[in-house]
Amino acid sequence: MATIPRVRLRKDLERSLQKGHPWLYADALDAPKGLATGVTVDVMSKDGKFLARGLYDAQSPIAFRVATRDSRQQLDAAFVRARVESALRARRGAFDARETDAFRWLNGEGDFLPGVVVDVYAQVAVLRLDGDAARAWRDPVVAALVDVGRGLNIRWVLERSRGGKGEPLHGGKPPSPVEIREGGVKFAVDILQGQKTGFFLDQRENRRALRPYAAGVEVVNLFGYTGGFSVHAALGGATRVITVDSAAGAIENARVNFQLNGLDPQRHGFDCEDAFRWLDRARQEGRSFGLVVVDPPSFAPSERALQKALTAYRDLNALALSVVAPDGVLATASCSSHVTHEAFLGVLRDAADKAKRPLRILEVRGQPADHPSLPAFPEGRYLKFVLARA
Repeated sequence: MATIPRVRLRKDLERSLQKGHPWLYADALDAPKGLATGVTVDVMSKDGKFLARGLYDAQSPIAFRVATRDSRQQLDAAFVRARVESALRARRGAFDARETDAFRWLNGEGDFLPGVVVDVYAQVAVLRLDGDAARAWRDPVVAALVDVGRGLNIRWVLERSRGGKGEPLHGGKPPSPVEIREGGVKFAVDILQGQKTGFFLDQRENRRALRPYAAGVEVVNLFGYTGGFSVHAALGGATRVITVDSAAGAIENARVNFQLNGLDPQRHGFDCEDAFRWLDRARQEGRSFGLVVVDPPSFAPSERALQKALTAYRDLNALALSVVAPDGVLATASCSSHVTHEAFLGVLRDAADKAKRPLRILEVRGQPADHPSLPAFPEGRYLKFVLARA
């Protein structure tokens, strides 16, 4: 067995690792010069004690991600397969497979295989690798998905790590769009060019939770993408649903998703426009809606962008509140990992103050059970979803 390179802690983070945080930044480590990205390394304490084993990344600010704290564990194909199998077992009970055939199989650090994300869309497994180091595991991950996935009837494996149309890794080029079922609701997912891996599976339970609040009211879904919240709102009994997104392709796909579920798109609205501009015009026209859904992209891609992001979230939600009908509901989300749940509630407090619309918090939700996180890793609990009555 080859000798595993060692890197020594430069900062006092031993307790953090022992408690289960899976990351170390480059400035926390004393690493040998020339250490290659993707190589397995052992992190040692200042006094030479073994702390963790994982992959080293010379290109990323996150230089080390913990794979195991067992010095006897080899990070080989058997290790990867065991993690893939364990993740699938952990999904038992997370959703009803009779009604849902799209889910997250691997959630990176939350499934003890850092940097590796796999979403399943019916017969297609879509892989995303976070950082170049995780590419060292790509081939064994694909092999495990193909073998273990036989019971799921997985026929294709596609990689969507670097944007673009994706790279087929098994079975050739998969069909796209792929029709999936989410709690019995149908969606056509563009796995080749859609955002992320094609669809936002992490909002599955929140889409369903929205339904009772949509009954009997007009709804607007901002940053609506392909109409996930819109379809659920319409099926929940909304009188009319308007989907707003700046991407023409997403709007057209939203129309398709309405049709897939027996909903007449002609009875609803589909506006290809910037959400801020749409909201500002609606406010000036005095329009109001019984339910306003705000699900924007991340405003805080880094810690440095946090303060600017909090201001943007505040202003967006204040503007959204200006078109919520009296006693109507605001459904608002943030997928920024740098924004904590407490900070997001603070944003809503400030937005309510700015809009002069007092809020009652009804529900505070997050990501579903197939997107697990670690107790010591708050960054993994990235999704915030709040239902509030104005």
